[in-house]
Amino acid sequence: MPFFKKSFFTSKILQLAFMLICLIPDPAKSQEYVVGFYNCENFYDTTNQLNVMDEDFLPGSAKAYDSIAYETKTNHIARIIHALGKLVSGASLSIMGVVEIENNIVLNKVLDDPLIRKYHYKFIHFDSKDIRGVDVALIYNPAVFVPIRYRSYTLTDATHFNTYATRDILYVKGLLGTEQVHLLVNHWPSRRGGDLQSRSKRIWASTICKRIMDSIQHLDSAAKWIVMGDFNDNPDDNSIRQLGMFNPFLKPFRNGMGTLAYNDSWNLFDQILINDQWKQADRGEVIKNLNKNKYLTYYSSTIYKNSAMIEPFGRYKGYPKRTYNGNEFRGGYSDHFPVALIFRQ
Repeated sequence: MPFFKKSFFTSKILQLAFMLICLIPDPAKSQEYVVGFYNCENFYDTTNQLNVMDEDFLPGSAKAYDSIAYETKTNHIARIIHALGKLVSGASLSIMGVVEIENNIVLNKVLDDPLIRKYHYKFIHFDSKDIRGVDVALIYNPAVFVPIRYRSYTLTDATHFNTYATRDILYVKGLLGTEQVHLLVNHWPSRRGGDLQSRSKRIWASTICKRIMDSIQHLDSAAKWIVMGDFNDNPDDNSIRQLGMFNPFLKPFRNGMGTLAYNDSWNLFDQILINDQWKQADRGEVIKNLNKNKYLTYYSSTIYKNSAMIEPFGRYKGYPKRTYNGNEFRGGYSDHFPVALIFRQ
C-alpha cells in the first residue's frame, strides 16, 4: 500500500479513537441537583379573595399593592429560582419549597416568567385554612424530579390551633434523579407574642413533622428525608433538635450567619435538614460511585444572597431588602434569604 494511503487511514483511525474517548463520561464529573427553600414574604395577587384576609395587598390598600408591585415581586422570585439553579454549572433548580404564597395564581405567574419559562417548572400546592391565605408549596423541575405521591397535613387537633388555623405541612414522595426521596415543606407558627409564649406551638408542629417521618420510616427504614421550611426557630432550638436530623445550617448559625435579621441580630429560621440515610460525598466517593451503582449524596449547603437582595442604607442597612417596610414600597425581594443544598449522584 502506498505511503499516503497508510497515512490517510492511520489519521482516520486516530480521529475515530479520539471521538470515542470524548464520548466516554469523565469519572470526575457527576450529576448535581440543587434543592432550595425560600420564604417569599407575602406573595399575593392583586385580586380580593373572599375567603382570606388579603386586604393589605390590594390596589386600594395603604400599601397600594398594584400591578407594578405584583410584577416586581414575581420577577424577583423568578430570579431567585434562576440563581439557585446556577449554583452548579450547567444546571437548573431541581426542587424548591416556598412559603407565604397566596394561591395557584401567583405560582403559575412566577413560573411563566420569561427568565425561567424554558425549564417548564411545575408545582404542588394545597390551600390551607390559614386566615391570611399564605400557604406552602413545592416547585419542581419535571426533567429531574418526578412526584409519586403527595398530600398535606393539618396541625389542628382537639387541643391545638382551634381558635385559629395555621399553615399545613406538605408531604411529597418522588424520584430525584433515580433516587427515591421523601420531602416535607413547613412553615411553623410565628413568634408573635414572644418566643416563650409561642414556643409550644412550634414544638407541636415539630411533633407532627416527626410523626409523619416515623410512620413512613416504620415501613421503610432506608427512607431518605429532606425536611425544609421556615421553622421560626433557630437550628439549636428544641423544636428542631427533636427531629433528630443532620442540620447543615447549625454550624453557619453558630458562626453568626442568618437568613433574617431582627433587632440587629441574625436568626436562621430557614433551614433544610436531612436524615442519617444520606451520606456526604467526597471526590473519591463520587468517582467510585460513577464506576459502580450511583447513589445520591449530600454535598454542600449555602445561604444565598446578592447585593440586590440586601438593604443598602438606613436603619436596616445589611438586612434582607423587603418588598415593603411597613406601607413604604422598597422594591426588595423578601425579609428572608433563601437557602439551598447541593446533592451529587
